[in-house]
Amino acid sequence: MTIGGFQSNWFNVTTHTMENGNKLPIATLKDEYKDDFAAFTKNKLEQLEQREPSAGLDALTDEQLKELSEKYDTDDMTYDEYQSFLSDLVDMGALTETDRWLAGGARKAGDVYITPVLPCMSVSIRDASKDTLSMSRLSYDFPVGMDSVDVTEWVKYRATSDTAYYFSGKRYDLDINELNQTMSDILDAINRAG
Repeated sequence: MTIGGFQSNWFNVTTHTMENGNKLPIATLKDEYKDDFAAFTKNKLEQLEQREPSAGLDALTDEQLKELSEKYDTDDMTYDEYQSFLSDLVDMGALTETDRWLAGGARKAGDVYITPVLPCMSVSIRDASKDTLSMSRLSYDFPVGMDSVDVTEWVKYRATSDTAYYFSGKRYDLDINELNQTMSDILDAINRAG
């Protein structure tokens, strides 16, 4: 079995009981797999750095923009709506699947959303739909504690964040600012279409 591309046998999994009684599984990397883990991570970052950019607004027709403006309120979008919005952009050819992840996308597993180990470089895969302030959050994640957000303003905020990852002394620039501009252009066009 793989977890976000990592082999599950690379980890020892234990359960930690939190103060509120919830059980939190914790995976600790086994010493004998540190080199495998490092090689996988380096390879993944290089793939992300060399990815093809999304087509963005050029892929969307006026009809699709109108459809998106009728389906989504970009000034008041819930987490579930945002996930649906990103999936629609992938289905319409505006975003690549990789850029969907970089824009804060998550995978639905049953009733919960799972965030990937990469590109967020978290040490764990976590249930994003049950995230709390105590969990590690990065700038591209949906804002903590909000039932809904103004996605247009959030994308502008994300554009001010550092978008590079550092691994083994090397800097990996993932051009997330370019993705933020792509998202901003799409959102502006949707708002004009509405």
